[in-house]
Amino acid sequence: MGDYWRIVRKILRRRLSIRERLLLLLFISSLLSALVFAGLSFYGVTFVQKDIAEMGGQLSQEGAAYTQEYINKTSKETIADLARSKANFIDYELAHMEHDVTILADALTWIHKHPSNYLPAAVLDPYNGKVPPAAPCIIYSPEVRKRGIETVRQEVELAANITGTMVPMEKNYGYYSYSATYFGSKSGFLICSSVFVGDKYSPMSDDPAFSYDPCVRPWYQNAIKANRAVFSLPYLTILTAEHSDVEVISCSAPYYDAEGIAGVASLDIATKELRQYITNTAIGDKGINFIMNNDGKVIFSPVHEGVLAETDKQQDLRKCESAEFARAAYYMTNGESGVLPVELYGEKYMLAFAPLPTMKWSLGILVSQDELSSSLQESHNYFMGQMESFRDNLQRESLLLLQVAVLAFITMVVIMIFTSKALSDRFVKPIKQMADGVREIAGGNLDKKLDITTGDEIEHLAICFNSMTDELKAYIDNLSKATAEREKAAAELSVARNIQLGALPQDFLTDYPEFQINAAMDAAKGVGGDFYDFYMTDENHLVITIADVSGKGIPAALYMMRAKTTLKNMVLRAKNAADFADCMKMANRELCRENEEMMFVTAFMARLDLTTGELVYVNGGHNPPLVQADGKFCYLQQARKHMMLGINEDEMYEAHSWAMQPGDIIFLYTDGVTEAMNEAEELYSEERLQATLNRQTSKDVKEILAAVRQDVNTYAGDAEQSDDITMLGLKFCGSLDDV
Repeated sequence: MGDYWRIVRKILRRRLSIRERLLLLLFISSLLSALVFAGLSFYGVTFVQKDIAEMGGQLSQEGAAYTQEYINKTSKETIADLARSKANFIDYELAHMEHDVTILADALTWIHKHPSNYLPAAVLDPYNGKVPPAAPCIIYSPEVRKRGIETVRQEVELAANITGTMVPMEKNYGYYSYSATYFGSKSGFLICSSVFVGDKYSPMSDDPAFSYDPCVRPWYQNAIKANRAVFSLPYLTILTAEHSDVEVISCSAPYYDAEGIAGVASLDIATKELRQYITNTAIGDKGINFIMNNDGKVIFSPVHEGVLAETDKQQDLRKCESAEFARAAYYMTNGESGVLPVELYGEKYMLAFAPLPTMKWSLGILVSQDELSSSLQESHNYFMGQMESFRDNLQRESLLLLQVAVLAFITMVVIMIFTSKALSDRFVKPIKQMADGVREIAGGNLDKKLDITTGDEIEHLAICFNSMTDELKAYIDNLSKATAEREKAAAELSVARNIQLGALPQDFLTDYPEFQINAAMDAAKGVGGDFYDFYMTDENHLVITIADVSGKGIPAALYMMRAKTTLKNMVLRAKNAADFADCMKMANRELCRENEEMMFVTAFMARLDLTTGELVYVNGGHNPPLVQADGKFCYLQQARKHMMLGINEDEMYEAHSWAMQPGDIIFLYTDGVTEAMNEAEELYSEERLQATLNRQTSKDVKEILAAVRQDVNTYAGDAEQSDDITMLGLKFCGSLDDV
């Protein structure tokens, strides 16, 4: 106690140190905590105990009532959420069907509107041989067979291009007992994905498929009438694997050709799994799940009699005898969701309902109120029992708490006297050690280490100081090394750029009056993967090349050098002019070899005959060039696009030709021009490039290239260049006789 009396005397004479302030704070805090704890304990034991019995009884009754009300409310919310979740699950499956059918119809529309893009395709005819399992096949209507299948052969061979899409799409529904994708043409034939999924099969003369006409089927006519994707009501299909009727739902959508609707694409799934899901997810022994359409008709129900039974007769649940159920049916047909009490089959139910938006149907879940009430009563009894047990335990624990509180108060007073001094000394000592160490480090001794092991934040702070000095020393060393390495890398990159630019021809062959040529390359990262090339193979032939290597920087630059050398070598080694397309093919094979990094290059290569003006060109996946004829620039297109070089060594390339007249210009470029972006990340575009070229009145190709580069810079503004920009322009002035 002597230390504490000395502290009191010092308070009267001078300001306290950190140690003394901490010691005083600990003592006063401990004492106040002990007094507050003792006072609260005494109050809790003496005054609260007498109210336990009265409050416990009141709490039991009110708590039980509240619990019952809460459980009742929660039960309604639960079955409402359950109805929505089940409806969402079913609607997701139906929306998936609608999505797939729309994709199939769009693909058929594309094929019929672009027939020139497709070759004739074959599809198996089960009437002329057995069909392998799950293979797409064709079924002709009796009318088509009567007038001859040759009348629709051209349309069949075009439409058969879709079979590669139908089979994978149908397999997505393999978890159904039956599914099929198919489409029927207005010409009277049907192509289906897997009607015959068992052993190899060819229908007999009495097979239903033999007289099948898709144009008269409801799934076909409903889609034509709606002119959009529609769902059918459940029906029995006549085209199945074993010739037995299977109940299905169809989703159908029309497809189009240049004249309008060309037919209907459709997808079937069996209703077996949907019915099982609706039946098996009913709640309780008396629970019933059902689906109703927007006309009030029951579509799916496990009940075979009464109001909810499925029937072929006219049916509208909104007009049933039960007013409560009729009101709920009205809400369901309006696409609403909710929970309502109803009486049905002599039983009181809670009806939870939620919409199926895709088909404009509604799912209903009937839960017996008797089963809900029994659960509520069990919860009430359990709560009352728990409250009685709690009241008894609280009375016993209150007496024990009073005894423990008295003993704890005495113990705390004794302990706080001895621990306050030890804690204050332990806290202040490492602070003084740290202050001395930091002072020495601040003096410049970065090798100084603080040795403090308190196991708390102070030790962590000392470790951070030690780490800081190590990192500071390392940072100083690394900064010197990094500066030297950056200077070295910048010098090496400058040399690499000079080497790359030196590899591109800068002599624009001004000695040849038959043509003008100019080119420019601006790399996005010092060095790049774009390149251009031009050279004379003999006195009458000029070869021009432009190419774009995948990627940027040093790797692209190295691959660019390889591609440039390979293309030129193949051209110079060619034995005659007819080998020009083979030069691209041989260069592609060479670039595919040992291409472990899977890099590739797009290339456009052309040879100009200076005597005739014939330009023979081969395009290896590169941007189409623009040509100026009759004073306007337009894109030079070709029927078939070839793959870029370095990917498929078996790729074949075709040569094309264009007869250049004196004054005609061809402009080559890489995608760094058309894909240049401004600050809003909008592309420069091929349309703007064409418009820029058409504004040029100069006939000098160098000035044309400079004008395009200036327009790209103006468009990009302050945006960083994202790709290499390379351009080459060639103007044919005419043969020596013309000149």
